[in-house]
Amino acid sequence: MAIAQETQDKIATRITDALVEFGADPDALQPDATLEELEIDSLDLFELGQVLKKEFGIEIDPDDFEDVVTLGDAQRVLLAYADK
Repeated sequence: MAIAQETQDKIATRITDALVEFGADPDALQPDATLEELEIDSLDLFELGQVLKKEFGIEIDPDDFEDVVTLGDAQRVLLAYADK
């Protein structure tokens, strides 16, 4: 069952907000920006997963991030979980 667009928008906004909290430059948060360019590492992604679990009840499997290179990739993985 798909979740409401409003909920997806809230999750997408929370992802961006969390990355800024972790130290990413808000002006650099573009879908094609690499996580390396944003200085986002695996620990940050783990923490992001914890934030989404706490706030939205989304369980993230860290293995799903193995092939993630860009912010857009990460958002697609996370929003796919929200849509389950």
